[in-house]
Amino acid sequence: MYPDVTAQEQALFSKSYLLKVRMRMIAHAVGPMDGRAGLCVGAVPSTLRGRLMAMGGDWTFTDERADLPFEDGQFDRVVILDHLEWVEDDYAFMAEAHRVLKTAGMLYVDTEHLKRWTLWRPVRRLFGVEERPAQRLRDGYTGTKLFDILKDGFDVQETRTYSRFFMEGMETFSRLAVGAFLGANRSEPADREGDEDQQKISRRLYTIQSIAYPFFVMSAALDWLLFFTRGYRLMAVARRRLWKPRRTPILRDGRSLVDATLNTKIGTAADF
Repeated sequence: MYPDVTAQEQALFSKSYLLKVRMRMIAHAVGPMDGRAGLCVGAVPSTLRGRLMAMGGDWTFTDERADLPFEDGQFDRVVILDHLEWVEDDYAFMAEAHRVLKTAGMLYVDTEHLKRWTLWRPVRRLFGVEERPAQRLRDGYTGTKLFDILKDGFDVQETRTYSRFFMEGMETFSRLAVGAFLGANRSEPADREGDEDQQKISRRLYTIQSIAYPFFVMSAALDWLLFFTRGYRLMAVARRRLWKPRRTPILRDGRSLVDATLNTKIGTAADF
């Protein structure tokens, strides 16, 4: 059913709650793909690749961090997943995404949300389960920063954060469990062939994720109680338009108009 996805990878995805949430959001934003061309940028798990391809259309995948090796106006949709944090010039990269999109093409960006106060990310760094921290050039984006690199060539239609405190807590504990297992597995003597070792690892990971899955479901329910907080993940949906640098208006108190819109109650000048 899903191209280039093994049965083991499919089984692991079925127990990966956060990946399934992300895929639903991508599918909703991207829409029908029949007869359309899509570009997915980032180090994307094969299970997500398979599901994107199963949506229809002609998908291309790359993890380029500078110039995109594609023709102008080649794609109807560009999806950027967990990638901007590793791009040196993110503004220039968004100009590249704009270039390869067709007129009125759609862009979907999913990235780390840069929060002022966090608990789980320092815990991940402490235990060495944060994703590629040494190579990452920035820890994430606020809604304002993401808007700033999009505003000159895109009309931002939606921004949203997701995966709040409880969900991220479960993701952290899951990473710790997987990291502990993989560390123990590497310390064992190699007494099987490579394929058998990989199958053993996949079975253990499936067991860990199966145990964690109902707790992820409960965490998602608890996160609904924290609807007034912002999540650890940030997504944006934008439509391509003519590239024209726009100056961000600054209010008398030094805030940008975007900051005021995001962080001020309508009809007042008071912060939340």
